[in-house]
Order: sequence, then structure tokens, then C-alpha cells
Amino acid sequence: MATDKQELAVQIYVANRGISKAEAMRRAGYADATARNPKNLTGSLSWEELMESYLPDDKLVKTHQQLLDAKRLDTEVFPIGLDEMVIKKLLEEAGCVIRHYELIMTGKNPGIHVWFWAPDQAARRGALDLAYKLKGKMTQKVEHSGTVPVAMVEFLGDDGPASSTNPVS
Repeated sequence: MATDKQELAVQIYVANRGISKAEAMRRAGYADATARNPKNLTGSLSWEELMESYLPDDKLVKTHQQLLDAKRLDTEVFPIGLDEMVIKKLLEEAGCVIRHYELIMTGKNPGIHVWFWAPDQAARRGALDLAYKLKGKMTQKVEHSGTVPVAMVEFLGDDGPASSTNPVS
């Protein structure tokens, strides 16, 4: 069973997007020494139960699926005289669905104005990044130690390149 302080920490963490777990713990009244090591709280069964109650997995999965399929309304102006079928084919090949188009002859931007649903690549990229991280197929950082040989190439004009191998630490 979660304590009141644990529940408050989860409420603060969920309500304040981007806040660190340590900061949520401090705001909930945990001592700095405890907040410096949030794993003591986040590794507990109580934390998992609270997170499931505030952010249920089924809701997260549904929202994540929506992000993977996200679309945004976009617009483009095509030159007057361009065949409607050419416009339709161009947009369909890019995964877009035309919602409306009209010919506008006056103003600063005359042409065939087309409004369409387009894949929201930024939302989809973010959802894919998160999915790969959750599945352990992508890491935040990679560390290495030792030396790595790197071929250094210098171009000398018509004589061709000169190369050498130098270790980089």
C-alpha cells in the first residue's frame, strides 16, 4: 500500500510534464538525500501500482497507437493549369488524403489551393523513438573505452589520396 507521500510524489510527477522524479519527490516532502536516489521510490511495488492507477497501460497503448498513426492538416498551393489528377497522385504517393481544393485567382498567392491530411512525421518519429526505447532496441547513450582505429584521408589533388590509420581515444 502506498503512503500519502508516495501518492503525492506520483501526482506531482504525472501533473508536471518534464519534471524529474527527484524534483517530484522533493516537492512531495522527501529529503534531498532521499530524492537524490529516486530508484528507492521508483523501484518499489507501491510506485508501480500508483503509476498504473494514474497512467494505466491500456490508456498509454491507445495513445501511443494514435501517435503512430498521427496526421495533421496541411495545405499546398499548386500552379494554375496543373492537372487535378497529377496533384491527387502526388499527394497520394506521399500518404496524404485530399480534403478540399479550390482555384484562387486573386491575392498574393494565386493557384490551386489544396488542403489535405498528411502523416505527422514529428509525432510518429517521437512515438517510434519511445517504442524502440521501451523495447530496449535503442539506448540513450553509448559508452566505449579504449582506442578505435580511424582511417584519415587527405586528398592531394591529381596524385590521389594519402591515408594513414591513427587510433582515436
